[in-house]
Amino acid sequence: MASILIVDDDRATRIGVAELLEDAGYGVTAVGTFEEAARILRTSPPDLLIADVRLGPFNGLQLVISSPTPVPAIIITGFADPVLESDARRRGAAYLLKPVQPSLLLDLVAAKLATKTGFGVPRRWERKQVVGGLPAEVSGEPARILDVSYGGLRFEIPGQPERTPPSSFRITFPTAQLSVQAELVWKSLVAGRTWLVGAALSEENKSLREWNGLVDALS
Repeated sequence: MASILIVDDDRATRIGVAELLEDAGYGVTAVGTFEEAARILRTSPPDLLIADVRLGPFNGLQLVISSPTPVPAIIITGFADPVLESDARRRGAAYLLKPVQPSLLLDLVAAKLATKTGFGVPRRWERKQVVGGLPAEVSGEPARILDVSYGGLRFEIPGQPERTPPSSFRITFPTAQLSVQAELVWKSLVAGRTWLVGAALSEENKSLREWNGLVDALS
């Protein structure tokens, strides 16, 4: 189970985000001060940090900079600040404005965890977002493709906590008359009813050329 540290001095926001992530199946620690977060980053580094910008006299981005162990991060703020946003992205942190849409946050959390060793694989190819989603079937079940690359893809399928995606599955694209074999890389249950899944194409896939053509067509 991935561990997430939430740092926000607003109690209502802190509790709300924590409940959202716990319902999605993550292990969550929520604190209200910069000092508490800094101690946890030193002693028990999480897999992901979510921090508010304003933490008393401190800046949430300072946690990213000062952490002894590099940790994927999402910085959240109620005020647009192009300079701060640029600084956050330069340091590898995502940047979100309040109010944060739950689906957007869950999507971003899953994507951030997928870049961490143990929750994903190093990306060799750029991901291309599929605007509006691409309909497909995963092992016969309806799915929506969210982004693709030459080596893999990310999609969502309806599901329940007790019915997890398999470790290997066949993905069919009826409109493209294409079918590929893929392996599970990571998964995240969103709002208890939708599985968000990251997958890599199987090495023995026989349709690699056709897949590359589909990816190129979606660029």
